[in-house]
Amino acid sequence: MNITIESPGIDLRSYTEGVIEKKLEKLEKYFDKIEKCDVIIRKEQHEKRDNFLIETKLYVPGTVLFAKEQSDSFESAANEVALDLESQLRKYKDRLYQKR
Repeated sequence: MNITIESPGIDLRSYTEGVIEKKLEKLEKYFDKIEKCDVIIRKEQHEKRDNFLIETKLYVPGTVLFAKEQSDSFESAANEVALDLESQLRKYKDRLYQKR
């Protein structure tokens, strides 16, 4: 799977990119035909504190799965995005095999 990470206005460290890649690569054990994944990370001010917004598009044959999460910590937002995409992948895979 090809993972593209964009972070306009944020200088991401290799640790941050590694966390995202590790969580998204785990999705391949649920569905091995993932074509690519685009990730956008934004940092927003919300009520005098920083919030991290992570938007993810996961390209699978025939459709694009999308997840968006916002949290006060980067790790929490990345974890929630991965869980949401995992759920969507399972549903997609079930529908795909029910058609056969």
